[in-house]
Amino acid sequence: MSDLATLRDLVELDLDDSSNAVWSTGDVDRAIARALYEYSQVNPQRTTGTITLSADGREISISSLTGLTRVVRVWHPYTAADPEDPPEWRRWDLWGTTLRIIDGDEPASGEVVRVFYFKEHTINGLGGASSTTVPAEDERVVVLGAGAYGALQKARSAIGEAGISTDTPKHWLTWALNRLDHFNTALGQVRARELRRVDKRAPIDHDGWERQETREVI
Repeated sequence: MSDLATLRDLVELDLDDSSNAVWSTGDVDRAIARALYEYSQVNPQRTTGTITLSADGREISISSLTGLTRVVRVWHPYTAADPEDPPEWRRWDLWGTTLRIIDGDEPASGEVVRVFYFKEHTINGLGGASSTTVPAEDERVVVLGAGAYGALQKARSAIGEAGISTDTPKHWLTWALNRLDHFNTALGQVRARELRRVDKRAPIDHDGWERQETREVI
């Protein structure tokens, strides 16, 4: 997996500015962060976390699950040493960082809830992150988007700037919009690929409730 320095070099190469004569490293890093955010909306990092309950009750704090952007599934009760088979999927709703179990028995103190959730990807060195979670096959997508956003930013800020030709911002804008089209196309390809990978055996509604398929027993 590449770190920030490696990806920054690739973006600077794409912008034809390896010496940072036009784009500072800060400019490039901000562009990478924006592209990473957009990528994460299409293909978020999928992870799980567990919460050991300290009291009885249906309302559970999930504030310990850092970086969470969306809860996908909730498994309760969960036994790490001998996981239930099939999993005990629960229905839930979410208000801020409070998850409320709305079906079945009330969760009890000492029990464990396992949460499947999405979070944004990270790049080692960007925003204090210590690891890169973007799949290696998609790093080029982030680089593509970062180049587009970097050029857009520079096209806006260069208008009327002393010593800058009036044609230069237009050139950057045209290049950036072309690059942005390629970025959006690449994001569409990532989205289509991930949809093909989804496990169709247990579909999930957008509100996080698992749809229960009815099967006719003969």
